[in-house]
Amino acid sequence: MIRPYYLLDSNLISEILKPSPDKVVCKKMIEYQNLCALPSTVWNELIYGVNILEQGKRKDFLFSKIIKDVQSTFEIIQYDNHAAWIQADIRARLKQVGTPVDFPDTQIASIAVANNMILVTRNIKHFEPIQQVCPLMLENWFEE
Repeated sequence: MIRPYYLLDSNLISEILKPSPDKVVCKKMIEYQNLCALPSTVWNELIYGVNILEQGKRKDFLFSKIIKDVQSTFEIIQYDNHAAWIQADIRARLKQVGTPVDFPDTQIASIAVANNMILVTRNIKHFEPIQQVCPLMLENWFEE
């Protein structure tokens, strides 16, 4: 089995679940599907997002999609001891330079760094401060 190389942020999964997803994102997802994984933080965000929806067809549809399609397609990379060490270092360095970053973003970034993966996100600006204090690799598949 090929080791995943790309770690997908939640905005990529949200995009492919849309009725009319971005064509560039879809092309990349098809091209690199076997090289993609999700951080456990994103898996949590997806399940939480569906759980807070009102009961109905949309909630049932999205829950079915994330279980049948997302969970069965992408490996979920766990937040482990190594990632925790990296995240603690990232947060401390960001605090020293006075740049706060959301806890989930530093957790996602630490999973990427711990596993030597490229984080794919639409929100490059959210992660740029992290790049200033650690070797985080980023790509935006919403751009050609």
